[in-house]
Amino acid sequence: MSASSALQAACAAYRSAASFERESLEGVPGHSHAAEIRSEYRTARELERFCSSLAANVVNRARREFAPAGTRLDIDDTKEHERAGLDIREALRTGNIPDIDRLWSSLQRHYGGDSGRDLAYQQAAQRIIRGFWLNRRSVVQRTASAVVLRLRVTSEGCFGRSTRKVSYYSYQNAAECLEGLAAFAGKAGQPALASGLLRINVHNIEYSYRDKQHHPGLDIVFFKDAWEFKFSHQVADDLMLFVGEYGAAFMQETD
Repeated sequence: MSASSALQAACAAYRSAASFERESLEGVPGHSHAAEIRSEYRTARELERFCSSLAANVVNRARREFAPAGTRLDIDDTKEHERAGLDIREALRTGNIPDIDRLWSSLQRHYGGDSGRDLAYQQAAQRIIRGFWLNRRSVVQRTASAVVLRLRVTSEGCFGRSTRKVSYYSYQNAAECLEGLAAFAGKAGQPALASGLLRINVHNIEYSYRDKQHHPGLDIVFFKDAWEFKFSHQVADDLMLFVGEYGAAFMQETD
């Protein structure tokens, strides 16, 4: 039995129990009944919500399963439904059960194997490029000990404390750049660096002016309106190779 068929059977069983209660307890006010008889409309709406939730879980599984460990795929649910020919509302309207298996098969064909892995790295490279505003004309600051990139992150004071926190408008930019860097680190064989970057939660991190975090091959220095990433020369060289391989097309578009 499919999941949606099971839900329909459960609805029928519940309706039968509610009817039995009303037949057995005649004269009891409606608001006192233990089981509420639901309209066909409400049952149909619940079935649609259930199927939509199931389809969303399938796409979420693809985001994780077809990307390398520690990364994710940016996949648009609506586009994937269209690609698979899945229209949940129309299927239910015509008395059919939405083919969620067909959606999964479509995701497997499109993102399975190297396709999902390469796309995840391309998306990671794009996050890095956007975060550091990189393009082919960028001048990267190189010192004797490090290569320095700056990520614009505005901050605000923490109430009742001397520390600062990331402002609401910088959450997404900071989180996406960190995710991109973590994906790069995993690809470059730097699991400790990847793990350290993923542990930075932009929603609750607090820091003081010029505080510093140490990671393998990377120091992060916190300023009021920016985070300064100081990469070792080796990690920086690997990062530039990663961006060049997976982000060249995107960088050309942003020139």
